[in-house]
Formats: sequence, structure tokens, C-alpha cells
Amino acid sequence: MTFQAVERTLRQMGDVARGLAAIGAVLRLRREAMEVPPEVARRLHEVVAALVPGGLGELDPAQVSASLASVTHALQEARDLLDSLERPAVWQVRDPAMLQAQGQASRVVVRHLAALGAERPALAAALTGRFLDVGTGVGGIALEAAAQWPALHIVGLDIWEPALELARANVAAGPFGSRIDFRLQDVTQFDDPAGYSLTWLPAPFLSEDAARTALDRLTAALKPEGYLVVGLYAPPPDPVGAALAALRLVRNGGHLWACADMEDELRSRGFTAIETCAGQPVTLVMGRRA
Repeated sequence: MTFQAVERTLRQMGDVARGLAAIGAVLRLRREAMEVPPEVARRLHEVVAALVPGGLGELDPAQVSASLASVTHALQEARDLLDSLERPAVWQVRDPAMLQAQGQASRVVVRHLAALGAERPALAAALTGRFLDVGTGVGGIALEAAAQWPALHIVGLDIWEPALELARANVAAGPFGSRIDFRLQDVTQFDDPAGYSLTWLPAPFLSEDAARTALDRLTAALKPEGYLVVGLYAPPPDPVGAALAALRLVRNGGHLWACADMEDELRSRGFTAIETCAGQPVTLVMGRRA
């Protein structure tokens, strides 16, 4: 590629970054009382109108905060990549708004499981016992599971105390406190006796070795006929999106699993009824313990 072609690509990508920042700026204007030069504000809204068909008018205050958290996180992540390339590969999010937004997004996993359980009686039975929610974060999956299945008792594990603080507050604000317990614990050290009917592992947040250890621990924690459900990141279909997703995953300390490889991991541990249920952005690979 010639230098001129490289420069042209950089200008186009620079406009994408500036466009994202403009969306974030308009979201800030929606949320905060700010003194902005009128001409700047007008131009900002013109940019957003060009980028977002229909604009941002339909977002409620909670959605504005969640969207702004996503914009802020993306820009911070990009800056961190450029400035701190040498830092250890580890996931650490401290912004409460971003943590809450990620927790809200994770609830889709439970809705996917509910739809699958409606067609699989054995899975439906597993949704009435004890559920081990690994990487519970702010408790989005735990809370959604408690709401979906009134007989389910949930234990949520996480090693990130800032997220668990929010999780405890989220549960305290609702009616499910008697059925949800949070623990500051690494899943690779988990050693509860077998008694869970359902275990959940968000594999993209773990290294390859840690994920295999976690699979061993979760298998041991399951009752016979219990289900292990593994969430895998489904990369976007376009090559650029897929490459960026893989970079982000590895930089955050995770491993990009192929579905077939995870099926083999479950098979090697004696699971039956193994299947992959595709989804975006999370694909589920699950199996039933013999």
C-alpha cells in the first residue's frame, strides 16, 4: 500500500474516532447541564444526525448513561492500547456506569437459556435447582435468573471487588436477596461439593489454562444430569471487526475459543447432549453431566 493510501485510510479511521467522540459529547449534553458554544452544539448535532439515523431522541436517561459509558470505555480502551502496550493482559473495568452497562447486557444470556429450556425438558429441570454464576460482575445474570426462575438459588463468583460492591447494592434494591449469594472467589479455587444443577462459565474472560481448570471445577460442582453452559464470544463477521475483537479479548487476558474445541473439552469430561447454540455477541456451548 502506498503512503498516500495509508494516509487516506488513517483519515477515514480518524473520522470514525471523532464521530464516536461526537456521539459521546451529545450524550453528555443530554445528561449534564453544560455551557457549550451554540455553534459547536449545532455542529455536534449535525454530526450525530449524519451518523445515527433517527438521532438519539428515543433514549431514556438510563439508556443515555449506558450509551455514554460504552463510548467512554471504547475511547479509553483505544487510548490505553496506544499508551500502555506493555501492560499485563488483564481485564479491569472500574467505571461504575460501564460495569452496570455490561451487567445489563449480560442478561440476554438468561433469556437465551430460557428459550432453549422451553424446548429441552432436561435443561428446564436444571433451571429449578442451584445455579453457579461465574464472573457474576454486577449481578446482571444472577438477577435475571432469579426473576425468570422463582425456584432457583444462585451463587455468584467474581474476583473483581468493585463489581461485587455494585452487585450487592443491585440485589439489595430488589426482592431476590434471599436467593442470591455473592462471593469474592476465583473459580479456579472453587471446591464446593457437587450440588449445582447449572453452572455458567464466561470463557472469554479467562486464559486458556484457567478456563480448563475452571471447567474441571465446574464439572465437579455439578449434580448428575446438571448442565454446564459456556459462553463464547462470537466475533463479528467482517474481518476488521473480528481482528479487533480478538485483539481486545487477548489484551484483556482471555482466549478466543473455537466452538468445536470447547465441545471437545466438554466431551473429554464425560458430558452428553453437547450442543452449540449460536448467538450474537455470545454463543453458548453446553452439555449435561452423565
